[in-house]
Amino acid sequence: MSAHRHPISITSASVSLDERHRLRVRRYVIVTAGRLLAFVLSAVVYGLTGNPWLAVGVIGMSIPLPWFVALVVDDRPPWG
Repeated sequence: MSAHRHPISITSASVSLDERHRLRVRRYVIVTAGRLLAFVLSAVVYGLTGNPWLAVGVIGMSIPLPWFVALVVDDRPPWG
């Protein structure tokens, strides 16, 4: 076995799987915290305005966040 192994250049080395996972989890946590903030904000909006539809609208804006995260945060290679 005389396979020659060349060292990986720092500029061509990919990010480790553990590091990618850590970054992805961090992004999910940030977006989930934003979603929880939307629920708290909806309670504040309802308390200030007394309008339940406005509060439901704030919650409604947080519904597509998991879908958005799945599209943006996941670090899969682009299609094509």
